[in-house]
Amino acid sequence: MLTGLSRASLYALLLWAPLAWAASRGRPLAIAVALTALALAAALGGLLAERRLEWRHTPLDLPLGGLVVLVLVQLAVGHRPLVRWALAPPPPAPELAAPFPVPWLGVGSVKPTQTLESLLLFLLYAAVYYLVVHHVRTRRQVSRLVLTLLSLGGLLAFLGLVEHLTGGGWLAAWRDEPSGGRLTATFVNPDHFAAWLAMLICLGVGWLVARARGRGPGPSLAQALARLERREEAARRFLPLVAVVTMALALVFTLSRGGVLSLGLGLLGLVWLLSGVGQLRPSLALTAALLVAVAVYGGWIAFGPLLERFVQSHEAGLDRWGLYVSSVPLLRDFPLLGVGLGAYGGIYFRYQPLADAPHEVYPPYAHNDLLQFVVETGVVGAALGAWLLIRLWRDLVRTHLYGRGACPVDGGEGPAARRNDPYSVGLAVGALAGVLAMLAHGTLDFGARMPANGILTAALLGLATVALHTRLVGGKEQLLTAVGSRPLAGGAWLGAGAAFLVVLVGLGLWVAVTVRGALADSLTSAAGRVRTPGEADGVLALDRASVSARQVRARARQDAAFLLWQGVGSAASPQERRRAATALLGDGRADRHAALALAPTNPFVHHQLAWHEEAAAVVEGRTGAASLAVPLAHAARAIALAPENPRLYASLARLALRDLPPLGLQAAREAVRRGPGLLPELVELARSVGLTEAEWLALVPDTPVDRLALGLELEDRRLAAEGLAACRAARNRAADLDRPLFRLMLALALGRAGRDDAAQGELQEALGADRTNPELHRALGEVRARRGDPDALESFRAALTFSEQRARVQPPPAPFTIRDARLAGLVAQRVDGDWTQPARYRRALARHLLERKLWDQAVAEWRALAAADGRDAEARFALGAAFEGRGDAEDALREYR
Repeated sequence: MLTGLSRASLYALLLWAPLAWAASRGRPLAIAVALTALALAAALGGLLAERRLEWRHTPLDLPLGGLVVLVLVQLAVGHRPLVRWALAPPPPAPELAAPFPVPWLGVGSVKPTQTLESLLLFLLYAAVYYLVVHHVRTRRQVSRLVLTLLSLGGLLAFLGLVEHLTGGGWLAAWRDEPSGGRLTATFVNPDHFAAWLAMLICLGVGWLVARARGRGPGPSLAQALARLERREEAARRFLPLVAVVTMALALVFTLSRGGVLSLGLGLLGLVWLLSGVGQLRPSLALTAALLVAVAVYGGWIAFGPLLERFVQSHEAGLDRWGLYVSSVPLLRDFPLLGVGLGAYGGIYFRYQPLADAPHEVYPPYAHNDLLQFVVETGVVGAALGAWLLIRLWRDLVRTHLYGRGACPVDGGEGPAARRNDPYSVGLAVGALAGVLAMLAHGTLDFGARMPANGILTAALLGLATVALHTRLVGGKEQLLTAVGSRPLAGGAWLGAGAAFLVVLVGLGLWVAVTVRGALADSLTSAAGRVRTPGEADGVLALDRASVSARQVRARARQDAAFLLWQGVGSAASPQERRRAATALLGDGRADRHAALALAPTNPFVHHQLAWHEEAAAVVEGRTGAASLAVPLAHAARAIALAPENPRLYASLARLALRDLPPLGLQAAREAVRRGPGLLPELVELARSVGLTEAEWLALVPDTPVDRLALGLELEDRRLAAEGLAACRAARNRAADLDRPLFRLMLALALGRAGRDDAAQGELQEALGADRTNPELHRALGEVRARRGDPDALESFRAALTFSEQRARVQPPPAPFTIRDARLAGLVAQRVDGDWTQPARYRRALARHLLERKLWDQAVAEWRALAAADGRDAEARFALGAAFEGRGDAEDALREYR
């Protein structure tokens, strides 16, 4: 009875995980854990009831045990050096970025709470593997499990297709997030659903190959429906094929590039393995039939969106490659034990490159399960993982499929160990191909982190193990490997019972922790974020390790303390308000320190603590550089943990600029270097402080583009002298090839400041280096015209002449070659219009002629502009004014009209 309950719980788990949002978090995950715990408890209880203990040895026993021990070592070592660093007193002198400690052996996990969660999830996967190995023993049980999985996959694929193609949202009740126009069914992410489908498709093809060998012609439809046994046989014949085709079509509509590629690799692996055991022909036939069916139906409904996704894959591939490259240094800094299982997201801030916009986007996963596993478990974990794969290959493939070598769990050696039963071979190869598909998908995404995918992978490994370690002849099944068995009699039974009680307590704690986490998760938003202080209190009552809840509560206390100190809503005396506000800030500080003890490598906790301490200094009346020691220390630690995040540098600049100008300017400069968009707010901040000319230049990096941007910002704020100084510095730093452009920008600024003499000098210097530049001639003409210089007309005519010469080349070259997109944007702020077209320069000449009252020449130029664009209102009006000026009233009236 207990064994039956355990087996039923296993089936319930396999069904529940994909149906319930992939059991990714919250209540679905808690129910999955509860079902696993129930299955394990019932299995052990069944053995006790039979007064014996039994263990079926598998090739994964030692590698899995080694991985569990490794993670326990990670938890035991912990992250104490990082916590000491995070909570250390401030250094004697303020720093821009605090030195980060990277002890090789002193850190086991940068975030032990996350590592513990990941270990429990890993144990769930291992439990599923061993439950399948121990409970699926007969051919009938194997067939039932495979058909259950294929039927579930086919049903979910069909329902997902119906919802997707009809535009209905009735499956959305199972999801917390929209599907985004891609087939998702009951999963969170269409890519993860695609990985799940790819595994089942490979299993289904292997099952069909297994059933195809040695079968004679089937009964007629009437005969098939006449008896229960024949109805079951008909279902076993036809439903898997329908399910496989449906799943393949659904995979196409997930638009998952990784899913399609992983399925392709899985099917190639299946064909290759079957070719090695002499079953190539049926596997090729089934695979071809599958591809033809998908092509027909997919072509009918259209492959367009999927092909578009593959067209976009180059850019996405570069993004992923950049993520992979930036993840490798984690292994350099934490080589032996890694950063802790599941803790990649707790430390990657420090390694995220500027190209990935760390102030806007943060990837909590490496989007490569294999790489992330190596980074999280270090060299030791990589060796254990490689050992696990080698054991699988040597036992299941090399020994039992190809008949070479010896089984590591006493399942025979050489040709005698080879499995020749088509049923066992086809089923095992299909399951292994599914695992291969998951591994392939894991090189492009983080699908194994989703419990539904991990559970199915474990079940497929279990099926492959059972199929190749058991002689699956109906009614005559025989286990071919070693079994550890011990009868329980007398005192042995009592000892086993006591051990069983301990295991029950452990399983109960596992379920309790998961349920409390699920209840806490139910209080948060769909994205798992804590939004209000009330939610924070509720979450912390259930989960003391919630960093986000502590941060939200600390922020609420900080805001309340500041309002109280300001006297908002309080009639108490200033001294009483200060004491109460200080107490609130102390409670908030305790929350933030507790958050740092949980996640010492989170830069945003340090950043918020820095401003919390700054608020405390204000409330307590502390001023000067000494009051900034603690805030600046945490701001520097935040920068050490996210050195490419420009907002953290800007934050430190806001803290330090008034009392410690050198440090504040250095921080501002680094902020602008990484985030030029922060320059306006930093200029406004510095303006309130008041800087010298040299200090203004120190606010930005020493590059011509940055100094030009500073000059334009200062000019916009009517700091003309400072702006001109920055523009001159930009000109001086420019390369010879770019200097004419920077002289033009300086000349324009000088002209706006009313310094036409200096502007003319800059433009003449620029023309000395580039005599045929029409824009420089036009700008010089504008300056000369303002000065009343008759040579302005010559400059405007030269601009038109040189622009017409350039227009003979198509497309016309620009007056300046601007390779920097930011510089192009700055130039566009001050130079409007299309400077590649002669019309720009003809208009400038025509305007000047009109101002000089050279009516005949003005008529000619404005007439050319009006002819080029009949809807040019300015040209028509100016032409009328020119006609009027020379006395042609009728022509003037016509143009005015």
